[in-house]
Parts: sequence; structure tokens; C-alpha cells
Amino acid sequence: SDNAQGGREAAQLLAKALGGKGKVAILSHPEVASVSDRVTGFKNELAAHTGIEIVAELSAEGKRDKAVRVMEDLLQSHPDLRGVFAINDDTALGALAAIEAAGKVEKIRIVGYDATPEARAKIATKAIYGDVVQNPRKIGELAVQAAHDVFSGKIPAPVIPVEVGTFTGDAP
Repeated sequence: SDNAQGGREAAQLLAKALGGKGKVAILSHPEVASVSDRVTGFKNELAAHTGIEIVAELSAEGKRDKAVRVMEDLLQSHPDLRGVFAINDDTALGALAAIEAAGKVEKIRIVGYDATPEARAKIATKAIYGDVVQNPRKIGELAVQAAHDVFSGKIPAPVIPVEVGTFTGDAP
């Protein structure tokens, strides 16, 4: 997946959800290269939205239980927080649990990554605004093509980016 593009897509979703203004936090996992690409893409795209300010970037290690604790701390330190970019759905769902417990679901918008069935259900109820979606079928097709190229004596590109998409409650 083109994770930098995914980060840009996440920023566009969150900017739309916030009407272009507000304070946001990133729940990251910087030890993972694909996550770093997502966060870089997110920050680069969000820079074009001058009404949105990133007030925190903290690691939740991609884990739901850690995301709950990190989000609880963020809610205390940033009571005016309006948005969260979570680097995967476990992180988004953990953040949501803390936001629900604080009674702030209507005030804080979440954008996640992966669109797992559980996250899609939360998106359908508008508890999570939306997700970036990877394209595993296309990844598989391109991997098979690259293997075929190798066996045919061709050298495939060292990186074959696959576009991502988005999923919101408005998606078909």
C-alpha cells in the first residue's frame, strides 16, 4: 500500500470531519516504517489546512488497550481536542472507547486505517468518522505479476505502490 497516500487521505477525511479547524492528535507507532509513512503523509497534507493544529503525537503501539490509556491522557491534557488520526483500527477503537467513556463522541472525530469489520460497524453508527482502506486484492495481483516477471527473467520495480481508498458512513 502507498502509506504516504493513505496518510494524506486520512488528513483529508479528518479536515472534512472538522470543517477545516480544530486541534487534533495522532496516535502513532513510530517503530514501524509503514506507520511512519502514514504519519508523514498525514502531516504533509494537514499542513495545507491552516485551521487545524496537531497538538500531540503519541505512540499507542498499534494496540487497543494502550490506545485507551493514551487517549484518556490526551483528553485530560487537551480538553479542547476535536480530532484523532489513529494509525490502525485497533488504535481507533481504543481511542473511541476512551472518548465514549468521557462522553465526547459528538465532539471528537476519529479517522482510522484498515476498515476492519468492527471499525466499519462503528463508522456506520458515526462513532468513527472514516477509515483509509487498503486494497489487498490489488496487492495480491501485483505480487503475482512481480513473481511472474522474476520467473520470466524480468526485474520488477523495487517498490510497487498500491493506491488506497477511503470508507465513511457515506460510502456504498
